[in-house]
Amino acid sequence: MKALGGHSRRIRRLRPGTRVIATGPFGALTAARRTRPKVLLIAGGVGITPMRALFETLPGGPGEITLLYRAGAEEHLVLRSELEAIAAERQAGLHYLLGPSDAWGHLPAVAGGDPQAPQALLALVPDLAGHDVYLCGPPGMAEATQSALLRAGVPAARIHSECFSF
Repeated sequence: MKALGGHSRRIRRLRPGTRVIATGPFGALTAARRTRPKVLLIAGGVGITPMRALFETLPGGPGEITLLYRAGAEEHLVLRSELEAIAAERQAGLHYLLGPSDAWGHLPAVAGGDPQAPQALLALVPDLAGHDVYLCGPPGMAEATQSALLRAGVPAARIHSECFSF
């Protein structure tokens, strides 16, 4: 656990066997925020961890859940085998967006390689405006992607985001 504040620092000092009460989840990345049948999950970096849980557990039929996972290179993809197994079992969409942050090489050509271009997102998810979108990643990626989602027609109330950074 990363020590970001007083509570997380105290938790790190707990000894094995100490009884605790855990509550939650809290924040924007919960199923309770969902308002639409179709969901797009967008993860960058360590943001894949909550998205992996949602990818597996959000209710949805074939084609209703899609995950876009951004990483600098193929070797940086974590949980890849788990994600691919979940996608196959659920008949869900899974796309890897690989490359340096200034060149996102595997995005559709219509975007000119720009990961934040609304047309890139629309090329991958044509009915994007009808989705709930869960977004988690580093602050710069999350801000740029949220802006692109708004420009692509996703209402702000359907964008559920949190930023994770090291």
